[in-house]
Amino acid sequence: MTLPDTTYQLDDAVWTRVLTQEMASQLQGQSLVFLAGDTAGQTQQIPLLVTAFEAQSRAAPGMAAYRLNFQGPTAPVLPSQTYRARHAEWGDFAIMVSATGADAQGVYYEAQFSHAL
Repeated sequence: MTLPDTTYQLDDAVWTRVLTQEMASQLQGQSLVFLAGDTAGQTQQIPLLVTAFEAQSRAAPGMAAYRLNFQGPTAPVLPSQTYRARHAEWGDFAIMVSATGADAQGVYYEAQFSHAL
């Protein structure tokens, strides 16, 4: 797979890609690179380590619901929003993350997913 130039912009191609529950369940211990714009309009690459995957048992019939937890560096802190996230083999996905806490080891984030099967 040829990945597009490193840009943080979200486009139609990235919005249509689904990080399936099966894919997400394989990510624990791997990093995704979240692409964010800085004040000069340049792309920053922030690696977030997947620390946990949890399938939601109360998903509606025909739906998948799951959560990923991440740990990132202490700076920069990503504001809650949707980012272009890049997996080295699977390419880019649009993932909305929210910070859930921080300590001396880093900042912790969560992403919730829900989609039709």
